[in-house]
Amino acid sequence: MKLTDRDRHLLRDLLYSQVLSRDQIIELGFFTSVSRANTRLRGLVSSGLIRRLDTPYYTQSLYTLTRKAAQLLPVSGTKLLAGRGESVRFLEHCLAVTNVRLALTAKSKGTWKFEQELWRSVDGHSIRPDGLLLARTPVFIEVDLGHVSLPKFREKLIGYRALAQSGRCHQLFGFSSFNLLTTTTGPLRSRHLMNQLPANPGFDLITQIFDELQLATFPSPGMDLP
Repeated sequence: MKLTDRDRHLLRDLLYSQVLSRDQIIELGFFTSVSRANTRLRGLVSSGLIRRLDTPYYTQSLYTLTRKAAQLLPVSGTKLLAGRGESVRFLEHCLAVTNVRLALTAKSKGTWKFEQELWRSVDGHSIRPDGLLLARTPVFIEVDLGHVSLPKFREKLIGYRALAQSGRCHQLFGFSSFNLLTTTTGPLRSRHLMNQLPANPGFDLITQIFDELQLATFPSPGMDLP
């Protein structure tokens, strides 16, 4: 099977997104119709480059990258695939991150950076946001589905404070200041997360519930994004 530039871009997106639904693939601009998407995705599955996941919790097909495809990409794809899971919680989070990405980039026309492109260590703190929106003010993204304990979330915020106060933000990411947007499940959870913000964080924490982005926590087939 001869790969097109579109195929390679799709494989790269699948590598970093970890799993995508067919509708998300279309919404990301890889195909202009369901029939075209289905035809090409079947071809990529038959060639062993992507794998179709079936889950009773989601009626639409989900797709993930294979090790064969990872070896064709100009990044360390095989390493990024190691240890990747397929639990309902894992799939739910991956799909939610992509839906947040679609909603935010549609509204801001900003550039998206993936989690795996952002891993940093600052003064003993691990910085691993779910994404970064490069707009007028760079915004790190944390997608919260209510599974992370509040002390664990506070540790994340302390890590971002260390980044903001380190003076190394521009060296590590190319910008000097940032905000943090956390999307979450509801108003009560939002308040609990806001209460974890440490003193003098050096950044603005914004929380937004999924309903405000017109998103479900586990995306419904065919749902309309902003």
